Amino acid sequence: MRWLTLVALLILAGCAAPPQQGGGSSNGSGAPERQPRSLTIGVRYEPAALASKPLRESGSGVSTTTRLFNAELDLEDGRATIRPYLAEALPEVNTDSWRVLPDGRMETTYRLKPNVTWHDGTPLSAEDFAFAYRVFTAPALGVPAGPPIDQMEDVVASDERTVVVRWRQLYPEAGALTNNFQALPRHILAAPFERLDPDAFLSHPYWTTEYVNMGPYRINRWEPGAFIEAVAFDGHVLGRPKIDRVTVRFFADENVAFTNLLAGEIQYASGRSLRFEHGTGLKREWDAGKKGNVLFTPDTSRFIALQFRPEVVAQRSLGDARVRRAIVSALDRQALNEGLFEGENDMSDTFYTRYSRYERVQDVDRALAEADRAVTHYPYDVRRAEQLMVEAGFARDRDGQFVNAAGERSALDVWWHTSPQYDKEGAILADTWQRAGFDVKPTVLSAASLRDNQLRSSFPALYIASSSRLESFASASIPTAANRWTGSNRGGWVSPEYDGLWLTFNSTLDASERIGQMVGMLKLLSDEVPAFVLYYNPSISAHLSAVRGPDSASLNADVWNIYEWELA
Repeated sequence: MRWLTLVALLILAGCAAPPQQGGGSSNGSGAPERQPRSLTIGVRYEPAALASKPLRESGSGVSTTTRLFNAELDLEDGRATIRPYLAEALPEVNTDSWRVLPDGRMETTYRLKPNVTWHDGTPLSAEDFAFAYRVFTAPALGVPAGPPIDQMEDVVASDERTVVVRWRQLYPEAGALTNNFQALPRHILAAPFERLDPDAFLSHPYWTTEYVNMGPYRINRWEPGAFIEAVAFDGHVLGRPKIDRVTVRFFADENVAFTNLLAGEIQYASGRSLRFEHGTGLKREWDAGKKGNVLFTPDTSRFIALQFRPEVVAQRSLGDARVRRAIVSALDRQALNEGLFEGENDMSDTFYTRYSRYERVQDVDRALAEADRAVTHYPYDVRRAEQLMVEAGFARDRDGQFVNAAGERSALDVWWHTSPQYDKEGAILADTWQRAGFDVKPTVLSAASLRDNQLRSSFPALYIASSSRLESFASASIPTAANRWTGSNRGGWVSPEYDGLWLTFNSTLDASERIGQMVGMLKLLSDEVPAFVLYYNPSISAHLSAVRGPDSASLNADVWNIYEWELA
């Protein structure tokens, strides 16, 4: 594969790595000190904040970076198993650690491990979790009110090491909070929180360049737009990381990340820094010589949301379910698979797969089978799309485009954020829909606009995005000016029936009943089509063989155990 090496050499000249700190020296006894071990990771997106539960949304693809710095009560491993992290043990139903009260409320109790400290050496206290709850529920800050926090009644510290979470009602995920709830350092944030100037609090340097938590690494330097340097945290509760330093570099251009990986300037690439064709090329290049490993994991859903809010929607006909069904019937997923993934991706048309991480059920196989039987599927069928449009009052003009009774074309404004893959995806969709009779008007947004939540909620018709989940269709998740445009129901779809199923799903302990509620939500989404799935985006992680420890069989985040990694 000479072309790989040639491309790497041509581009690498302009891609100098950030300065590395440290080096060999004497320890005073004449013996040389151990050379610090340094790992450089390439990711695509720079995070807006380092918190595992940020007060402002950061867009997608930043979990690799935030994992370095954070530790929560529990930790999800690569098999989607929840493990204790800061807590000594996980709550268990019908024990003193998980009490179901006669009035239908609950209490879960976490006992913190002893001698845990923040990155700055301050001891962790249960009061830090109680303080965090007050921050996350402060109306002025507009933090999204999704599970689990919207299910909590209070969080209290019964002593320095005991966190008690009081729940308003039954909540089946009470023993698996993971990164949906984190402690916040009172010794840093209590004073600015008490002043409660929302803008000042949200822009406090704590969230970025002065971030302090308890993860395996602590921040050392952040060069905006370029890289973050981190150093191993000696007090990490699961043990000091074996790699001394980690530099996270941001690559807006996946080709540059690819060539840096080939040249060894970065040793690990994740966080959407590579495209599918890079992964397949690396496998061909590396497998024979065992130069490295590539992991393809179906990660977040790539989906299209439709706009329902009357103040911004441009295509009023989207309010007709027949029009929405026509749009999805004219979707050619096989063309997407061939054009984007050489026909090799595992395509899906539902908002739940084996890799879904947010809404959990115990028997995944049963849930998948029942959902597949229950939901309405929309195979590619242009004739069916035309039939639905005719039923909705449309006809074709002389150019074959759909027009309403007034002779106006059925224009489709389609928004997406630029990247080579997404631009190709948008072009395939636009061509398919145009040939089916829809007048497509594409708008390509900058990658940086992923941080502009108001803009992302203002699309006039169709918005292609990533990482939707069942919570994203509850009315409580609609972004508004009042909640500072947080929330992921960006199309503003409202369904009392769906809201009822969602609330019940989050207040039912019986595993079988929860599967039925999940299937009900998936069925409703498929019938009403407030959004539809294009495919599940394969996340491409790749690392040189010198990096030992990445979880090659991970169902999701393969950096979950980065504190165990080693460099040969």
